Order: sequence, then C-alpha cells, then structure tokens
Amino acid sequence: MDLYRKFLQPEYGEAAPEVNIMEPQIMDMEHRKEWRIQSNYESIAAMTAAYQKCVCYRDIMTVQTEDTLCRCEDRKFRVRVYIPGKRKTYPVVIFYHGGAFSMNSIEVYEYVHRYLSYYGDMIVVAPDYHLAPEYKFPKGLEEAYSTLVWTEENIKGYGGDPADISVCGDSSGGNFAASVSMMARDRKGPAISRQILYYPLVTNIEEEMTDSEKRYGKGYFLEYNCMEDPMALYFNSEEEKKDPHASPLLAENLSKLPPACFISAECDPLLDQGLMYAAKLEDAGVKIEYHIMKGMVHGFINWTYGKTFEALNHAVQFVRGKDL
Repeated sequence: MDLYRKFLQPEYGEAAPEVNIMEPQIMDMEHRKEWRIQSNYESIAAMTAAYQKCVCYRDIMTVQTEDTLCRCEDRKFRVRVYIPGKRKTYPVVIFYHGGAFSMNSIEVYEYVHRYLSYYGDMIVVAPDYHLAPEYKFPKGLEEAYSTLVWTEENIKGYGGDPADISVCGDSSGGNFAASVSMMARDRKGPAISRQILYYPLVTNIEEEMTDSEKRYGKGYFLEYNCMEDPMALYFNSEEEKKDPHASPLLAENLSKLPPACFISAECDPLLDQGLMYAAKLEDAGVKIEYHIMKGMVHGFINWTYGKTFEALNHAVQFVRGKDL
C-alpha cells in the first residue's frame, strides 16, 4: 500500500517463541451479552493467574480505585479512577481499552491500568464506554471525549493535575485516543499533553491491503483484512468510515496535535497503519516517538511477556520523562 509513507521500514519478523498465539475472538452475535460476560471473565481469570506470578503483582494491587458515572448526551457510563498513593499532584492518563469497538471492558485491562498508575506514579482514568453494535459510531467516541471533559473538570479532586492530561489506548482504543486528540483541538476543548497509541487502528476504509495485513492477517490472533469490512459492527454506513474521527489516517489537518508515542507489535496486521499515521503526524509537525516490539502480536500488553512490561514502561517514560 503506497498511499502513505511509513515512519520507518519494519522487518516483519516471526512471533517470539514465548508468545502464546490464541484463537481469534469471534463474538456470538445472537447472544452478545452472554458472550461478553463469559469472554471477560475468562480473560480476567487468565490475566490474574499470570500476574500473580509476577514480582509487580503485590505493588500494583496497592493502587486505589474509585468508580463514578460520567454523562454523555442522554446516557451515563462508568469511569474508574486509579490513584497510586498520597502525592499531592499527579499527571493523568486517560486509557481507552481496545476490542474492535464491540468487546472487552475496563476490568479486562485492570492490570494495564494498575501497572501504569503504580510505576508511572500517575492517575489513570478508564471509561467503560458503550459498545457496538448496540452503540454505533460516534457514540462510543463521544463518550471517550466526554471522559476527557469530565477529567479536566473533576480530576483535581482525586489529586490529578488538570493541566497535565494525556490520552492513551490500544487498537480501537488507540483510534479513540487519536480521534479525541483531534476533537479537543477542533472543539477548543481540554488541552491534551500527549497521546500514546498502542498498535492503533487508524483507518476503516477498504483500500489495498498493507504489507503487514498480508503478512500477519491470519494466524497471529487478530485476523484482519481491510477488504472484508472487519469493523462493520461499528458503523451505520460506508460514508461514516471516511470521517477523520473514524479514520484518523484520512484527516487532512493533523497539525497542532499533542506529541505522540507509538508502541506497536511487530507481528500485527495493524503495524503498517500505525507507521503510516506516525509519518503523517510527523509531516504535520507533530513530535513522534516510535517503538516496535519485536516478536509480539496484537493484544500483547494484556499479558506478562518481558516485552509487555517494556511496552508499558515506554508509556511511563513518555509521560514522566526518561527517568526510569
């Protein structure tokens, strides 16, 4: 795919020996609620078992949490705030979870949030936004933006610094983080200090398959082919996919956006999307930091590989400075 240059040329290697490549997640559309409940429980159980073996487990479990409700238009959604200790003022990161806009929850990402909060000495705000297909574009995205507004207005009460708010997300959550950054600029909303994008989904239009899609589109957990309309559940129409808030890669104006840290998995069909978006941001004058985690597959930050913690530490360093 030559429509956009890449920030750098990846090697397209093979998955690392320690990586357990799971079967792709396919939602039971006739029993969505039941499928999501079972899938979330199974994910949480597996991740808890893995984290209990890690030296960081006891530390990250000291992070305090508080749930609240945030309003967007005519509906409310849950937000969880993670508070690491008793400092007076913390930087803040809003984390939008991934899951193809249609699955997962803040509980599935519990250990990611806790790790970032504890080792980054930061407050993490995690919205449990409504999912597609029950809530299609742009409802979940508007809830993501409402979380930013809520955070600026309320985070001081939790010890957070409303002048130091970053957005972060993985996969479809990375799509939200990128889009919210543009929305905040265009709406003259809360200032965003940084955007941290883990293997982001940044285009939803059907064009030519990228090299990474051809290389990793099957057999590497996330099965993704742009020509097969993989995010159909999220949209009401084909035209919506061209909206830059649905496909940030298509945006004509990417200037004056916050500095961006990209953390991609090498063995991921979305790898090239991130590389192309980083290049477009760079061309627009946005400061870019890019990390490709060799041998990792899509979704690896939810597990406990060495590269998982390296990737999470990249986000910590980007927010806190190079002081780990």
